[in-house]
Amino acid sequence: MSAHAARMRVTVADDRTQATLELLPASGMEGAVPLTLDQLTQLIASLGQARAAMLDARPVPPMENAVFSPVFKTRWMVQPEALTEGSVIAFQHPAFGPVGFVLPPTDTEKVVRALTVHMGMVHTNERAHGKPS
Repeated sequence: MSAHAARMRVTVADDRTQATLELLPASGMEGAVPLTLDQLTQLIASLGQARAAMLDARPVPPMENAVFSPVFKTRWMVQPEALTEGSVIAFQHPAFGPVGFVLPPTDTEKVVRALTVHMGMVHTNERAHGKPS
């Protein structure tokens, strides 16, 4: 048996009202756990907390060359964060629910500059393709 063999599988019911966590033979256990959306959300949150605890003593890895899946359909918000005087940037992630991070005041200018550059690129590309500004 391979050390990398799948130990579990999650499937979603055709009507999308339930997911099932199935333990596979490589897990050494057997069984299936049906989960409602709320139960699945609680499981994801618990797994995220466990992952965060396991990584707590490690440095935050760099984002350069990191692989991630951007979210295109979401709702987001920005609000002040009193403890650090920074800003909370939060959004609805389809896989994880509401998530956010605190942007320290020292990084705000960097983000504003980056977004300004990105806006200029978008508007420049629109004009370059004959679209009115």
